[in-house]
Amino acid sequence: MLMEQNEKGRDTIWSVVMAVTTVLILLIGIFFLTKLFTANPLEGTWSDTENGMVLHIKSDGVMEITQALEAETVTIPVEYSMDRNTKRFAVHIKDEELEKAAEETKDLTEQDLRDIADVMEGTYEYSVDEQVLTLTEMEYGSQKTFVREED
Repeated sequence: MLMEQNEKGRDTIWSVVMAVTTVLILLIGIFFLTKLFTANPLEGTWSDTENGMVLHIKSDGVMEITQALEAETVTIPVEYSMDRNTKRFAVHIKDEELEKAAEETKDLTEQDLRDIADVMEGTYEYSVDEQVLTLTEMEYGSQKTFVREED
């Protein structure tokens, strides 16, 4: 009699453990699948080895362009939009942000900052292969290549 009750208790505990484990595995799987398909593939820091430009792409549609110049390093905030289906990446410059950045810098005017930001303004097709981001300009077909930096 004692053995039967003990066996029933073990069966109940085992069933509960299996049910909880199954639910946890399903939740973890759903989390990773949604993260995989909804994450921004461009989010992070990308550097161009040719001209010293660094892109800090954030998930909220904001990107910072950092350019090392002779006298100082300049960071210009810009906005971007991205379409994952067509793999399009568009960079938009906001005049207010350029004015703020020009006030913060010592030696550069708003036009100097605009010249730096104009290099990236436009619409691109993007491709990410391992740690390399390739932006192909839609209008002329020229390419810009960036390497992912570890954060």
